[in-house]
Amino acid sequence: MLKIAEKILAGDNPTLCFFGDSVTHGEFEFQNGFKESVWKPELVYHKLLADRIRDAYGKEIRVINAGVGGDFSGDGLKRIRTDVLDKKPDFCCVMFGTNDVTNARKGAQALAEYQQNLRQIIDILRDENIEVALMTPGMLCSHGVKGFRGFWRFVHKYYESLQKGGKMDAYVQGMRDVAKELDVPIADVYAEWKRMAGEGVDTTALLSNGMNHPTPEMHKLFADKLFTLIFEEEMT
Repeated sequence: MLKIAEKILAGDNPTLCFFGDSVTHGEFEFQNGFKESVWKPELVYHKLLADRIRDAYGKEIRVINAGVGGDFSGDGLKRIRTDVLDKKPDFCCVMFGTNDVTNARKGAQALAEYQQNLRQIIDILRDENIEVALMTPGMLCSHGVKGFRGFWRFVHKYYESLQKGGKMDAYVQGMRDVAKELDVPIADVYAEWKRMAGEGVDTTALLSNGMNHPTPEMHKLFADKLFTLIFEEEMT
């Protein structure tokens, strides 16, 4: 098991930080004509993880939600001091990529920058003696969804092209490669999405906004994969 599991089971009430974008922040469906997303903190994967740990072991953890909607990995680097390090967590789960992949049109250099940002985040956390794990994001939409118009129809179609064109696959593989290179545990949620897609599941229907925000049911998958990673040494 990971070191953080030992602290949890010892009843130390450790602090776990979850560092990422709108998915980590807890954004779900759109409202007000796509101008903003509905935020549901009670349904986010880290809240579900805390609940599962309490149910399974009768232990409490403190959770830091360091997700910011719209953030790229580079934005995370800029705020890592105030949003993560200054709060002195024992553990940090890092999940960026859903926004970074929109830079795929810029070519290989954009993917290399994403990977370098992940390396820097990991190095910074380790320098502060914070245990770190990575988690892959979920899939983007892979077919059209009714209701998108104007600018948001363009955005939706662009996300669809990134998924269908293999760009999201490439960015997730980029994260996996960094995890292997730096020997960082990784909860590979994306692999589960791809498995379901291969079995004929409509994964676009598992996006609460029809584009890039997982449904509450899929947040449970994130929580389950993290629980397994922390307590059962699943290194996928």
